[in-house]
Amino acid sequence: MAHTAETIRRVVRYLSVIIEVVDARAPLLTRYERMRTWMGTCPVVLVLNKADLADPAATHAWTRYFDARGEVAVPLTATRPEEAARLLRRLETAARPTTVRRAAVVGLPNLGKSTLLNHLLGRAHLRTANRPGVTRGPQWVRRGRWEWLDLPGVLARAQERDWRLKVLGAVGFDPSEAEDLALRLLQALGGTPPDPTQSSPVTGGEAASGGDDPLDRFGHMRGIIGRGGGVDRQRAAEAVIAAFQQGRLGRLTLEWPPGE
Repeated sequence: MAHTAETIRRVVRYLSVIIEVVDARAPLLTRYERMRTWMGTCPVVLVLNKADLADPAATHAWTRYFDARGEVAVPLTATRPEEAARLLRRLETAARPTTVRRAAVVGLPNLGKSTLLNHLLGRAHLRTANRPGVTRGPQWVRRGRWEWLDLPGVLARAQERDWRLKVLGAVGFDPSEAEDLALRLLQALGGTPPDPTQSSPVTGGEAASGGDDPLDRFGHMRGIIGRGGGVDRQRAAEAVIAAFQQGRLGRLTLEWPPGE
């Protein structure tokens, strides 16, 4: 993190714009606030990535929130090339006028920074994976009159302990934590999430009223049964987290703007 901070401080005077990537399902939670002190007066475009997984009403509320704060916020899905093209047009408008446009992509680990940059470049130049820590060092890539800087993710020590960052995939976790994380997630969602494979899915309120353990309820709904006929809680917990991360529970948001 110290190396990333020093790199940003060193190159910010040469940058035309900074792209700060956050998760649309928890935009403030997935920001690293100290990073803003490294950016100086360089224009920043805030990308609310994975918008296809987030509650659309919440994302709309977030764009209003950031607009009221004078920030440029662009909801998108980094895996869709056409949305990267839309972002590029916004960057042209927001960037400082320079002969060579230089942009840095910053944010927490595993939020889709390299995936977004690959689509902005029009082809895969950078390694990507669905886990933190794939980008190991600064990478400059040039295309046309744009030069792009991809940086490793930065994370505060306190953020490493936040369960929400773990279920979002920004922070890795030990398999022994899965059950606790899944229960926290189910509680945050109001009980057992709907099962999209059922024509009349069980709502969170119905799950809670039944008095069942929410993880057991989920395991039975999905047929995750172990030896002896009981729910395999480890597998069920991992399934809850994976389903949330992949959007198979529906479009869900963990954080709304203050006051909403």
